[in-house]
Order: sequence, then structure tokens, then C-alpha cells
Amino acid sequence: MNKVLTTLANTVLVLFFLSSFGWLIKSITQGEKLLGETTSDALLSFVSFFDLFEETVEEVQKLPETFVPTPTDFKPVNKLDDDLFALVSYSNKRKQRRVELRNLKNDSILISWNIKNKQQEHDRIMDPLLLPNKTLVYSFNGVTGLFALDSTGEKLWHQDTIVHHHAMNLDSAGNIWACSYTEEDHWYIIYQGLYRSDETEIRYIDNSVSRLDPNTGEVTFHKSISEILRDNNLSNLIIKSASLDDPLHLNDVQPALKTTAYYKEGDLFLSLRNISTILHYRPSSNEILEVIDGLFYCQHDVDFLDDHTIYFFNNNGHTIRPKTPTNWPVGNKIQDLGIFYSNIMAYDLATKEFYYLEDSSFTNNEIFTLTEGMSEVLENGNVFVEEQNSGLLWVLKEGEVIYKNVLPSQYEGHHHLPNWTRIIKDFY
Repeated sequence: MNKVLTTLANTVLVLFFLSSFGWLIKSITQGEKLLGETTSDALLSFVSFFDLFEETVEEVQKLPETFVPTPTDFKPVNKLDDDLFALVSYSNKRKQRRVELRNLKNDSILISWNIKNKQQEHDRIMDPLLLPNKTLVYSFNGVTGLFALDSTGEKLWHQDTIVHHHAMNLDSAGNIWACSYTEEDHWYIIYQGLYRSDETEIRYIDNSVSRLDPNTGEVTFHKSISEILRDNNLSNLIIKSASLDDPLHLNDVQPALKTTAYYKEGDLFLSLRNISTILHYRPSSNEILEVIDGLFYCQHDVDFLDDHTIYFFNNNGHTIRPKTPTNWPVGNKIQDLGIFYSNIMAYDLATKEFYYLEDSSFTNNEIFTLTEGMSEVLENGNVFVEEQNSGLLWVLKEGEVIYKNVLPSQYEGHHHLPNWTRIIKDFY
């Protein structure tokens, strides 16, 4: 009998203690410091342990930004009749990157490189370049200089006097043209621009364009975009930008491979995202021949369509997103301009007119990427598109989806973020 009474008394005491402890915690979370500030805060930290532990586990399990969630209802499409070779890069391990030349028609891998990642987990190998002799040229975007590896992965050279960012392409002589930042005092300095407005000094990120010898990596041409603008009396273009600290944002340098009535072999078409402008630039004379702007916004990836036409990926979206208005009332009668999707825009250098490629395909499939994005008109008339932010790869033809897929990853429910897929037309 005494044992039963003792057990009952202990149970009552435990319940009383738990009830009192719960009431005390509830009071503390409501802001009451019943035990003094120090003791109350310590007690609150103690009971928050499991929340902190759960948050820590979630943080450990969080994937780097190089992976994208795959929609549960995603269905790939592959109606490719021809081989389609694509140079892709992705994070196959946390401390390693992989670059592959794939045939998207059958997902076969023709050649590959495993590259150690000494950078942060989210740093990417973006827009790697494959030379005709199967040499791979790459960088970790905006972080390192350029490296060259042979087909077996052996390092051939490393150019560390510049930092490569965004795109690089070959000219007709086989030289590499790259978007870059300039080295200064053995360090990579990106804030090298300055202008004054209303007695205010505005320092900004400047970009450069560089030419490299593909055999040695030696820099044979290097010029600041700000310097080019100043030399051509076009410094005022920088005021067009909505980004004060990154007003130019060079993302592509596309060399002309031949001479036509509208450009010379060796001319460059420079894409400046944050002023929504493409410059037709001649390095041999340091001349800007044309400033191309108009019905496009935050564009990428300039290419040649024919002897008098260029085309480019028009993101068609502002990268600086506004906040919801709070200082003025928001009207009930809204003038709705609809939904804006990305598109591919062509510009005729002869007539100075713009037109769209596969515009209905972009609208019908709701193709949009706020940043980055690539397009390539293929020899058979199909159009390849990298919808970068979502990680979708497309091939379109006259409104029909010929190909739609992602790069599947080692993590279930996620695919790889694409890093400027390069279509290889002349691989044997």
C-alpha cells in the first residue's frame, strides 16, 4: 500500500513540475522575465536545443546552389533525329566538377574531365571551351584565371594574370576571346571604374575583354570596357544602367569569323547586360561601329545568323527586383501588361530592324530565365535553348518541342544547374 501511495505521490510531483515548467517557459516566450533576464534567457536557450539541432541537420543536408529541384510532374521529350553534341559542366562531387561532351540524342558521353574544386561549393565552371585538338579551356567563373587541359586531363597551361567570367569564344585564327577582370598588384580587382555625379564619386565594377594564345595562354590583347567607351565618346552609356555598382556586366564577346558588307573578320560583338546594349567593336582600330539597343532587356549570348544578321538571347526581365510599394497607396484599377517571357531576338545589320525567332515556342512553353540563358540556331534549322535558372534544356522547331530535358543529378528529386551549355558543331 505504501508503495502505491509513494508512486502516486511521485507522479503528482512530476506532473506538477512539468506543468510548472511548461507555464514558466510559456511566460518567458511571452516576454516575462520571472527568473531574471540571465536565467530566463539561459532556460529559453536550453529548451530551444531541439529546434537548433533540427536547423543544423537541415543546413547540413542543404544542397549547394548548383542543384535545382526537379518538378514531380516533369516529363522529358526527345524527338531528335540528328546527333546533338553539347559540352556540359556540373558538380558531380562537393570537391569536384565534371565536364563532359555529350550526345543529347542518346545521352552518350564522348569525352570527359574530372576537375578538383578548390573553390566554394557554389562556384561553377561556366562556359568551358573545347578546342579542335580536344583541349579543354575553363575557369571557375569570376574566381580564377583560365586553365587548359589535354584530353587526358593533364594541365597544359594556366593564365593567372586575368580572371575569366561569363563567356569565351574562338576567332577565325583560333585565338580565345574572353570576358575578364584585370589583375592589379598581384590581386584581382573588379572595382576599377569611377565617375562623378553631383559631387558624388561612384566606384563601379569594370569589365575587360582579353585575347589569349590557345597554345600558351599568353594574353595578347586586353582592354577595359570603360576605356573603350571613353575612347569612343560613349561614357554616358553607363548612366543607362539601373545598377550603380555593376553598370556594364559584360557577358559575351563574339568574334566575327569572316568579312561581309556589315562587319570585318576580327570584329567583336560585346553584350553588356546591365545597359541592355550590344556593341559592334573593332579591336584593330579601337572603334565602336554601332551601339545596338532597343526592344530587348538584359540580353546574353550573341551569335551570327547570316552575313548581315546577329541574334541573341533576350532575357526580357529586370534583374533588380522592386519591393512592394509601401510609401504610396496601391490602386485597385490595375493596368495589367500581361506576362513577359524570354525570347530570341535577331537584328538585321543592313535594315536596322529586329525580329523574333521561335517566339511562339517561348510563349507557349512559358520559357523564362531572369539571368543567364543561351540559344543556338542549329544547322538543321532547330533552335537549342538553355533555360538556365530552371535548368531546362530545349530544342525547338517551328513551334514544336523536339527536345526537353534536364541533366539528372546524383540527388533524387534534383537535377544539375546548367552552366552555359555549349553546342559543338564540328566534333569528329
